[in-house]
Amino acid sequence: MHDLKIKCHRSIFKDIGLKALLAWIPAYAGMTAYLIFASLFFVNNSHALSSISITADKITYENAILHKANITLDLTGADVAVVRAETLEYGKAHLDNPHISVDLKANTTMLIKTNHILMNKIEAQNSTIYLDYAKKTEQPTVTFYSDIKQITDNVWSAIKINCLIPKKAKVEVWECPGGLFTAERTRVPFSITITPQPNGIDTEINLTDANFSDESGLHAGDKLTGKIKVSAELQKDSAKKDIWHWKGLFSWTEGELFWQPFYFGKAGNEFNISGTYSEPMLNIQQANLKINEVGNMSASAEVNIKTQEVKDANVVAKNVDFAGLYKLVLQPMAEKSAFGNLKVSGKADWKFDVKGLQPVRFELNLKDANIEDLDGKFALSDINAHIPWDYDASKTVTLAYSKGHVLNIPLGNTRLQAELNRYSVTAPSLVFPVLDGALKFEDVSAAYLSQQWVWHVKMQLQPISMNTFSKTLGWPEMQGKIDGQVPLITYAGKQLSMDGKMQFNMFNGNVTMDGLRIDDPLGTTPKLYANLQMRNIDLGDLTRTFNFGAIEGKLEGDVKDLRLENWKPVRMDAKIETADGKHLKKISQRAVENITALGGEGTAAALQRTFLRFFKEFNYEKIGLSCQLRQDVCKMSGVESTRPESTTKGYIIVKGRGVPSVNVNGFTEYVSLSDLIERMTRITDSNSKMIVK
Repeated sequence: MHDLKIKCHRSIFKDIGLKALLAWIPAYAGMTAYLIFASLFFVNNSHALSSISITADKITYENAILHKANITLDLTGADVAVVRAETLEYGKAHLDNPHISVDLKANTTMLIKTNHILMNKIEAQNSTIYLDYAKKTEQPTVTFYSDIKQITDNVWSAIKINCLIPKKAKVEVWECPGGLFTAERTRVPFSITITPQPNGIDTEINLTDANFSDESGLHAGDKLTGKIKVSAELQKDSAKKDIWHWKGLFSWTEGELFWQPFYFGKAGNEFNISGTYSEPMLNIQQANLKINEVGNMSASAEVNIKTQEVKDANVVAKNVDFAGLYKLVLQPMAEKSAFGNLKVSGKADWKFDVKGLQPVRFELNLKDANIEDLDGKFALSDINAHIPWDYDASKTVTLAYSKGHVLNIPLGNTRLQAELNRYSVTAPSLVFPVLDGALKFEDVSAAYLSQQWVWHVKMQLQPISMNTFSKTLGWPEMQGKIDGQVPLITYAGKQLSMDGKMQFNMFNGNVTMDGLRIDDPLGTTPKLYANLQMRNIDLGDLTRTFNFGAIEGKLEGDVKDLRLENWKPVRMDAKIETADGKHLKKISQRAVENITALGGEGTAAALQRTFLRFFKEFNYEKIGLSCQLRQDVCKMSGVESTRPESTTKGYIIVKGRGVPSVNVNGFTEYVSLSDLIERMTRITDSNSKMIVK
């Protein structure tokens, strides 16, 4: 037995059956005869050959090129050809160190193994391709399994595909059942059906119980079942230029999908898309998206594939369910704002157009919508809005609602109108009915600059009945009216600030606020900073309003360095006291008892045990109480400290004068603010220690 080795330096094997080796078509039996006949030129007929080995620098056939190739033909009866090469190029695919084994019998098999495959932006390793024509009763099959990934990725995935080869491979349907794609945290069973067309192809991919997630947890799918259909046909346009006509369908029938920040909890969604492609332009002529419990949206666009520039795009949605839209799209984006926990209803229409990556038109319409903050901060009912926008033209915005509330303060029927000019909004006046008065905004101006909103406004509170106001908030019934004005409020960089002083008139006196600043007012944890002053407040009107017990006189107060976090006080230096001057200064026995209830232990009994119980009112020189708040703890003090000779250190809350008079002392220096507020709500409970003189 002898081996025959032939070495060639030119590509001379186009006609000896290499089509079998390189194009995956069964080898012709004549190949064996040809090679045996050729061997007679090199050896004597009396000697039998066991194999023939052929090497070549380069072998080409149609789209296939073998570099540094070696072909070994087994002549012992096994009828097996083995091809090894440094590289195999087939179209755009590049295979490193391919090893091809071909059974040359009538019903052949072919096995191709390669260390590495590179094709466009995809690479594969440890790849195996197995072609089986040996089955006599079933269709031939081709199987491919490999590790694959995108070139830019670091993590490998695994894929297995098994396809039935039709008799007429170029025109009949290819069925590829039982496919599987796996990776870390990913398992996607699938099947593929490929239907060749004269000038194109139809492909359908079916997914069954697919599961995936990424390392960050921002994308995940569970038990996804659906199908993807894609078809494309090559045609010629009027200028004889190639143009692809294509269409696709994605139908999702079962499972859940999370794609940060959006969560699709219910299946039944469908996406249809169609268009054309002529290099480099991709024209999306029609795209329709059906989202379960939301509605239908349609779009079109023109995209330059090379530059990835969106030249023209438009999106239209009609009669969309506002509740579904909020839950799916708006709530995830507003999660960390004041609009992140709403209950909504109604219908919405919208559309927008984009040219050259720039928005040029937008329109949103709300119909009979309702919005309610589940944290109880605000609500609006029967909202109807028309919000148009045009890059090149000014538009009028209208908004109306029948009723609502902000922090439990009722809002009345409202009609608003403003001008929207590119990235700015202006209105000479906006009036919001509040109770029996109104909150009027003047000189309203807002603009979107440097990726954020900035605005300013003047504000006036038109007279509101204190009786109505107090009843609404569940307070004791008050009399009179409250009104006020704010010179200018500005908002920029997520910060609201006030220029000048805010002033309100009440109880025949006034309350002013200055230094107002609110950080992130629409966020989940807004912070407020301010200073308050009270002057000339009529104590008679105030105490009669709250059924506190009568006190005659004038009240003054200051709250400095006030700080609220999420609308709860965490810091302030507060002090209230009666004003000096020649005016009546009387306090009733009941008021004495209620004041002492704010400071310590047992009050009413101490007063009742003295002859002072026969007096209904007392004279006083000064009344005062202060709280230095840090977090939830108040450091309390009064008009002045108790006298040094006092056995117990404390502070004077009510300092008496004349006859009859009474002093009220407090002895609890540190009090929880929440406890103090609770005492005020149960003001008739006597919890302070009192010294009677």
